[in-house]
Amino acid sequence: MFHPEAVAVIGASATPSKWGFGILHNLIQGQFPGPIYPINLKEKEILGRKAYPSLAETPGPVDLAVIVVPPEKVIPAVLDCGRKGVAAAVIITAGFGEVGAEEMRRQEELSRVIRQTGMAAIGPNCQGVMSAQSRLFAQFLWLFPPAGKISIVSQSGNVGGSLMGRGMAFGIGFSKFVSSGNEAVTKCHELLEYFGEDPETEVVMAYLEGVPEGRAFFRALKRVTPRKPVLILKGGVTEAGSRACASHTGILAGESDLFASACRQAGAVLVDTLDDLFYSAVTFASQPLPRTNRVGIVTWGGGWGVLAADACVREGLCLPALPAEVIAELNEFLPSRWSHNNPVDLAAGGGPGVLSRTLELMVKSPAFDGVVQLGIGISSFLRFMTQSSFFFGHADRAKVRETLLSMAVESDKKFSEKVMRLSRETGKPILSASDTASTPSEDNVVMQTFRQEGKIIYPTPFHAARCLGHLARYARFRQKIKGEKPGQG
Repeated sequence: MFHPEAVAVIGASATPSKWGFGILHNLIQGQFPGPIYPINLKEKEILGRKAYPSLAETPGPVDLAVIVVPPEKVIPAVLDCGRKGVAAAVIITAGFGEVGAEEMRRQEELSRVIRQTGMAAIGPNCQGVMSAQSRLFAQFLWLFPPAGKISIVSQSGNVGGSLMGRGMAFGIGFSKFVSSGNEAVTKCHELLEYFGEDPETEVVMAYLEGVPEGRAFFRALKRVTPRKPVLILKGGVTEAGSRACASHTGILAGESDLFASACRQAGAVLVDTLDDLFYSAVTFASQPLPRTNRVGIVTWGGGWGVLAADACVREGLCLPALPAEVIAELNEFLPSRWSHNNPVDLAAGGGPGVLSRTLELMVKSPAFDGVVQLGIGISSFLRFMTQSSFFFGHADRAKVRETLLSMAVESDKKFSEKVMRLSRETGKPILSASDTASTPSEDNVVMQTFRQEGKIIYPTPFHAARCLGHLARYARFRQKIKGEKPGQG
């Protein structure tokens, strides 16, 4: 499914508005290295590729078939795949169990026929699959993320697309994506188990609307979570959402409270929003797990520190008092008005060197096993603050602005590199938040430096605290599984 040598698009189209065109285009644009066979009764050539009137007439073996034909032609296409010896199929076509009782009977027949052929199959009613390492973009979504550590199983194609699109904006890579659709044959728990064994996957993201085979799902979840974090966003948790699920994939949403409780017992990380799912997955893919829930906070300004403290406590994190030796060392270079407590509020005192020294003291202190650092990216802040006309139209002022920005960029680069180095050396997570440096842009040196290690800048203290809370809870789960005494603050 994810490492084919040759792909056929059954229902490939020369019409740009059709799905058969988009999927063929994406396979070509994504630079799939093997043969790609467009199957179309009328066309001789599509997008520069020779088209074939039937799968049987393709010149070589086919490992993966992407089926994009009307619903009544899907089963004949599957039978063609069986005769050709195709190993796997992705059935894009909708119009099955998500529509009604008659269409559900058609889906059941499709399931029976697929099982008779012995093929693996995704769908129907899906957007496709992606494997970045294999350069396989057998999907309708025009998204080509770089290879990474995160894999996605989603019962919604556009939810998966939203996650990949956001990741591309931040320079975050993905391993695999599956839009599982109606799951006529391959169920979400089977995909979960596959990702659990996949050496190219380190973190699993899942958007689920329902799990018809609940027992099998939770058995799979219990097998995967001791080795890899599984993050789940559940759709259909309200009555209105549950009704929407039935018409979307035909999968019943189920009892949300029972589902959530069972997921937590199995060690899954439950999230409530796409934001939470995205930032948390990136965090798990790029940050070490903390040994305990003891957290230090370093902030340029008091307000964000207060909000971060509240958010950390709500996440079950502990904010120990500063050790006397840390206070003594900080007193040597911080202004007297600094907070003398955790959070360490620098009270906007000193320059980047002060922030750097403070962060190093906090990270290296045995009192803390994770640090939330608030206020990174002086260059982004300066760029934002110097947009006024005061700095433009006057050569001397513009020169001052450029000089300040140049110095700030160099300072930001050094500090960002130090954050990376401190986390590597200590094995502790450091989560940095900034409202100006958290937006992807070519001139954001902080973001560019962080993305080299797959890390991200969090837009608010709440995002950082939430993600660190997920890390700490999952770390405790792993400790319990291994029979270790969970670390507590």
